Amino acid sequence: MSTLLREAGTGSQAFALATLIAGRMWVVAAPDLAHEVLHSLDARYRAGTANRRILPVLPQGTVLTLDGTAHRARRRALAPLFHGDSLAKLAPIIRDVAASELARWPTGRPFAVLPRTRFMTLRIAAQLLLGIEGPALVGELERHLSMVLRPYTMLAGIDRMARLGPASPQAFAERRRGGFARGIAQVRRARTPRPRSAPPDAVDVLRAATDSDSQPSDAEIADELFALLLAGHETTATALAWAIHLLAWDPNTVKALSAGAPNGAAGPLMDAVISEVLRLRPPLVDIVRELAEPARLGGVALEAGALLLIPPSLIHQHTRPTPDAFIAERFLARHPDPRTWLPFGGGERRCLGASLALLELREILAHVVDRFELRPAGGHREDARLHGTALIPERGGEVVMQSR
Repeated sequence: MSTLLREAGTGSQAFALATLIAGRMWVVAAPDLAHEVLHSLDARYRAGTANRRILPVLPQGTVLTLDGTAHRARRRALAPLFHGDSLAKLAPIIRDVAASELARWPTGRPFAVLPRTRFMTLRIAAQLLLGIEGPALVGELERHLSMVLRPYTMLAGIDRMARLGPASPQAFAERRRGGFARGIAQVRRARTPRPRSAPPDAVDVLRAATDSDSQPSDAEIADELFALLLAGHETTATALAWAIHLLAWDPNTVKALSAGAPNGAAGPLMDAVISEVLRLRPPLVDIVRELAEPARLGGVALEAGALLLIPPSLIHQHTRPTPDAFIAERFLARHPDPRTWLPFGGGERRCLGASLALLELREILAHVVDRFELRPAGGHREDARLHGTALIPERGGEVVMQSR
């Protein structure tokens, strides 16, 4: 982040950055330029291809890695899971999961919240996407997911390593994804029989797709589930950990929130707190696009295939006043400016699960402040460090919680 800030401080709207996995990239540093890229046609700035380059563990053929017509068809097929009735039915489930998980969190001593928020949000994602309930089956799902997310698989984006054949990271990642598909099938078979009235899960929705462009094979469904689980719980878990950690340093805001609990989940202060957490500590390190054709961007001539990186944490520095301070009240009287607030991206590729993530944050944080007092566990707020594509608290978001 310091490198990005230093380069952005020169006044450049776009500047080059070299990486091991994706090679040379161009960082978009100006809010107006980022807005232009995010809201341009998918045919000009490809998100799916870019996501595969920056995170090679992602399979091809998923909502995250498709482009154009195929992406829009897949997004339409999945959209009902993340909006309307599905979210309304999920709200009490989120509250039940929060109550169950928070009852097991330690009190009176420092601990890192991130590992626990990861499991909590995975439980919610597992129920929505797979109809899986209960810590035991979710624990199995977590094990299968972690088997794919090994450091070696991240090297699959280095093409020359494919020469290693069966020992290459590309072959290793493919084998691990195959194991994940088998594990998903086992876990889904082991779930409690569901009543006919139960809402469809992601497998049901994808199998029922009538559009030929969105109807995947069983192997592609497993790949889609992997992508959705990876994207759908890690970023929300990180945002939740940051929120709890930052609130531990702001007792006045916690007091105000707890005064509104349990109805505080729907209050303007809760929304302002969440917006400020996502501004100051956006979970996603970058939003990426690949140029489909030569273009001039920020005064720089770029070739087709150039990889563009938009770091939300850099764009969010344009918030005024005091961009480095946690001030929840800044969003009480106004909504975040979409040009300088990008935790979910923007344009037609805006995060499909944004509404779900916000619902989870509202419901879980309301439960936290209602049940616990929060205190800092150290002498200063934690800095962010990179974990995959997430910017996580460097020590996992350590806090001390005390039952009210």
